[in-house]
Amino acid sequence: MKHTLRLTAAAAVVALLGACANTPSQPNAALEDARRVYGTVSNDPTVAQGAPVELDRARKALNRADEAWTDDQDAAETNHLAYIAKQLAVVARETGAQREAEARVRQASAERESVRAQARTTEARVAQSQAADAQARAAAAQAEAQVASQQAQNEAQRAQQLEQELQQLQARNTDRGMVITLQDVLFDVGEATLKPGAERTLRRVAEVLNRHPERRLLIEGYTDSTGSESYNMELSRRRAEAVEHALMRHGVQGQRIDIQPQGEAYPVADNNTSAGRQMNRRVELLFSDEQGQVEPR
Repeated sequence: MKHTLRLTAAAAVVALLGACANTPSQPNAALEDARRVYGTVSNDPTVAQGAPVELDRARKALNRADEAWTDDQDAAETNHLAYIAKQLAVVARETGAQREAEARVRQASAERESVRAQARTTEARVAQSQAADAQARAAAAQAEAQVASQQAQNEAQRAQQLEQELQQLQARNTDRGMVITLQDVLFDVGEATLKPGAERTLRRVAEVLNRHPERRLLIEGYTDSTGSESYNMELSRRRAEAVEHALMRHGVQGQRIDIQPQGEAYPVADNNTSAGRQMNRRVELLFSDEQGQVEPR
């Protein structure tokens, strides 16, 4: 009987132990917390890209904690390994964030350098363009100066040539310019019709004007004091017009000629003598400057 009771008790103990072996283990809080942290960190692409080594260390530590709890139900060892796995996951997360920040800094620095390089390139191009413009302006100014100098030389030569030609026609240089005086031997007394001998002189004047188209001519008619003032003014006008028409017959354009009757004004000699009155009866041809300007009285 006693033997039977001992067998029954032993069977009950074996059954109880078997029942305990088949009962699922309770979850470990530290391990679950480590799994949660690792899951969040491992799903962060920043960590996967920036800290793959640190993340792998956290994974291996978590696997060891799983093994310690699954195989041995060793709470102390499991808690220790879970704590290490959690800390390694946190380190992986912080390392990934730091490396992402460093990458952003490097990218921003590279972008700044690129912008600076572009700015330097732009500045260099602007400076080069400005230098080219300045060089072009200097060359243009030099060319203009050479043209102006050449024009001035040409004008000076033409002015000198004109002066020489007019001197051959007994012209004189006055404050108003070069003047040719035609005495009244070109006209009969009291008349405005040119004598035949005047044509040769006026033809030479026309030739000079035609060689110098930039010049204009002012024809001024004068008389002595004999007769009325109105008569003398009209006579001086008709004599100036006679000279104008003669020059036009020799090819001088009418728009280059102006006439100004002066009558008995501005005498050059004494009207009380015959010789003086003859000198006052005259026509003066005043040549303009290079710009076609004539100095009036």
